[in-house]
Amino acid sequence: MENNDKKVLIIERDSGIANMIRAILAIVKVDLVHVQQTPDAQDVLEQEKIGMIICESNAPNPAAYNLMKQVRSNPQMAQIPFLMLVPEEKDIPPRSVSPEEKADKYIVKPFTARGVLDVVKEFIVYKNL
Repeated sequence: MENNDKKVLIIERDSGIANMIRAILAIVKVDLVHVQQTPDAQDVLEQEKIGMIICESNAPNPAAYNLMKQVRSNPQMAQIPFLMLVPEEKDIPPRSVSPEEKADKYIVKPFTARGVLDVVKEFIVYKNL
């Protein structure tokens, strides 16, 4: 992402998890912005050039999914990949859920560095972000 100055936006309440993701993304020289609450993400999206969003799913509170819907409904942001951190495999929506209501990828906690890196590289390398 260093080529076009886009950053990854991480929305995660746990600073330890956010710092772990920061360290993982440093391997591929990706800059990021971290916020702890979804309402703060809106300000970042308006002020920064964001190329990817990694957001914790804070179920049962639908804030993460509401943010995803807002991003996807905005023509200037609709193509930003949205990755969701979920606490368990069962929190990944079934295939029957419409594409507009699903993240581009899901990362199940606890995750491995390799798992996060593979998902992020998929978007950086293969989708040219």
